[in-house]
Amino acid sequence: MVNLILKKTKNGSVLIFAILILAVMLFLASYFISFSLTGSQMSSSQANATKTYYLAEAGIQEAIFKLKNDASWKNAFETKPTTEDPTCSSWSISPYKRSPALFENGAYEIGVKNLGCAKAEITSTSTIIFSSGRIAQRVVKIKVFKAMGNPISDFSVFTGGSSENIYIKSTDPLNIYNGSLFSNNNINIKYSSRVNVDNKALAHNQINVSSNSELEATTCSANICDSGCATSIECPPAEIPMPPLDFNFYYQAAENSDCSFLRIDGKTNCLFTPKEFENLMWQNYPGLSLPEGAVAYISGDINIRAGQILTVNGVLAADRDANIGEDYCWTSGEYPFLRCGSSQVIVNRPGLPAENKPAGILAQRKINTGGWLGFGTKALDINGLIYAGDEIKISSVGAFIEIHGGIASRKFSLSSMWNGVDIYLDSDVITDTFGNPEYSPIITIDHWEEEY
Repeated sequence: MVNLILKKTKNGSVLIFAILILAVMLFLASYFISFSLTGSQMSSSQANATKTYYLAEAGIQEAIFKLKNDASWKNAFETKPTTEDPTCSSWSISPYKRSPALFENGAYEIGVKNLGCAKAEITSTSTIIFSSGRIAQRVVKIKVFKAMGNPISDFSVFTGGSSENIYIKSTDPLNIYNGSLFSNNNINIKYSSRVNVDNKALAHNQINVSSNSELEATTCSANICDSGCATSIECPPAEIPMPPLDFNFYYQAAENSDCSFLRIDGKTNCLFTPKEFENLMWQNYPGLSLPEGAVAYISGDINIRAGQILTVNGVLAADRDANIGEDYCWTSGEYPFLRCGSSQVIVNRPGLPAENKPAGILAQRKINTGGWLGFGTKALDINGLIYAGDEIKISSVGAFIEIHGGIASRKFSLSSMWNGVDIYLDSDVITDTFGNPEYSPIITIDHWEEEY
């Protein structure tokens, strides 16, 4: 009987122990299942957060692209201050939505808030809608601004010498579109010249027009103040010093540019001595086209002559002078030993679109043209800046000149030009060529904020 009771007690203890073990196992199983589900949800949530982040980031990047390249966005963002609206409060950009974006069930909406002249807050709100009806969302905000540019970027022709002039004689016509003329001293127009300026002719000292010449412009100077001048500011206008142009930057850019497919001297960069560049033109006569986006830098003078047609797809810079079309003939020790003719220079601003890209002909000292510049319908076809640290002298050119960009030098003269000169102001290329566009982006992020 006692054995039977002990046996029953033992069996009951085992049962209770087994039930306890089973309960612990069930608890652990439910815990691990819950842990796994929570981990899966966290993983899914993290993946969705990453997707919405990159989706919102894509919206920010598209907004910046449109501020740089979309004409309506760019023109609104780059509204300049006026007397009536000094804070540029008038511009606005409508909200923009892209759906689907990146993912089939993804979308983002961009809002641009006006904070002033070339200043804005961009908000990108991304959403992902799941089949269950759940929505993941992320909001990213940034503030962006653009430097208002260069103090001379509104002038088609600028001279920064305090005792030097813009001198135009025997020229018919010189047409200035969208921009102005500015001289830190005098503007002299003489000898049957005709000058048409869309905006203003400004001189810190005087504007002198001979009796047989014409100037069509709003004229603002020490001796003439038209009604369109802001009297307290522009009559006479204050002196503007020539902004610095960093030739060291362009030297380094030429070191990093690739001219290997043109050179046969074993070098690969676009740094040339005057003799090396002459050899390059002789070997690629009559048409030499420099690489897209390259900076070619000559450590001395540049001489373009004798029927050479030079296409610059970026920047051509010289340590000293650039002489174009001054010599009709050119001799060399290589066959055919003698070449003669009239030359032409074409400058293209690289890139489609051409954002932040410098372009032009730059000389530390002088730029001179001669009577043998002029091939076909155009002598100079420039999409860029023409700059000389000292003087630019354009004289007796045998064909039409067209410039989209601007001219800047200490002094400037235009003489015996009867085939016409058209200059279309492009403030962007002036600003980008004076600056170091690799280090001064057109859009700068001032602040970054994220919301979930």
